[in-house]
Amino acid sequence: MDNAPQSAYNVPLRPLKPYAAEQKRLFAIACFFGIGMLLYVVGNNVISLLITSDPQLYNRYLNDKTFSVIFGMVNTTFCVFAPFALIYWLMRRKKYIAELPLGGVYDPVNAVLLTFMGLGSCYIANIVTGFLSIVTSAFGIESYTAVRQAESLTTDTSPFALVLQLFGFAILPALFEEFAFRGVVLQSLRRYGDGFAILVSAALFGLLHGNLVQVPFAFMVGIVLGYCTVVSGSMWVGIAIHFCNNLISVLQTVMMTVYGETATLLIMNVMIYVLIIIGLACFVAYAMRNRAFAKLPPSRFRYMPHKGAMVLLAPSVLFSCCYFLYTMLMDIVGFYDWFADGIANLVRSSVIV
Repeated sequence: MDNAPQSAYNVPLRPLKPYAAEQKRLFAIACFFGIGMLLYVVGNNVISLLITSDPQLYNRYLNDKTFSVIFGMVNTTFCVFAPFALIYWLMRRKKYIAELPLGGVYDPVNAVLLTFMGLGSCYIANIVTGFLSIVTSAFGIESYTAVRQAESLTTDTSPFALVLQLFGFAILPALFEEFAFRGVVLQSLRRYGDGFAILVSAALFGLLHGNLVQVPFAFMVGIVLGYCTVVSGSMWVGIAIHFCNNLISVLQTVMMTVYGETATLLIMNVMIYVLIIIGLACFVAYAMRNRAFAKLPPSRFRYMPHKGAMVLLAPSVLFSCCYFLYTMLMDIVGFYDWFADGIANLVRSSVIV
């Protein structure tokens, strides 16, 4: 006797695709953290509008480094932490995500090796990004962000200002960005394969930076941070790497103010290559202690088809990615004028026709 389910017209119903329910779940998860990214966009634009609408406030932001650091701390809290904390709470209620791995590491020795590996990888990524900048510059593609960074390599060295910079540029970004991307995004996607979760969280982390200088760097670093978080069993390893990387950037600006450009570049170059050598040595030690280091923990749904499409086609993810790609294009020197002239020529030609 045929036990296949029957429709109202006694026609056997087609069985659901084996991954249909999981694809719907993944789509819903992507919609949630995509909303977190949209809230970041909205919050960032609202705060920017408020500060640019008042000439005195905007002038203070540009010229008062202490005020600009405080503004950055407020922006990071309300645009990164607050939206993703809300999304995490909603996803926990829907049981789309488990508790974040904020406990102890699987192996303390591995955690130390991973931390130095990750820090060394950050500076390898920095060198790669510098090479990409040289290539793009050869084709006439320059970044506004690179120009602004070169103009702001000095800072206030008073004790209060240094403490503010430590919190604003090193501690808060490490905590809040890791919570958002190696926490909410990565952990909610691990059900579908750790490699998939690492790549998606790294891609979104890179796009969030929205400029030619930081997008490729943040993507490469995001892969490293995701891997270290997964294999160590704790987000604290990624937070430590992120914090140390940001701390060295803060130290660079302080040294630039105190010792000048020549001495600072010499010291920083030595420090960077020492960290890269230590990172490579730690990688060798880690690989010897963990022969299967390239194999990530298995997942039941790691071979599920169309995973990337389910994430990208979530409306909130798609819109936010388009916005960040737009900001990245606007970061190219002269792109806005070229784009505006193209639109104007298109309008004129259509009117003539």
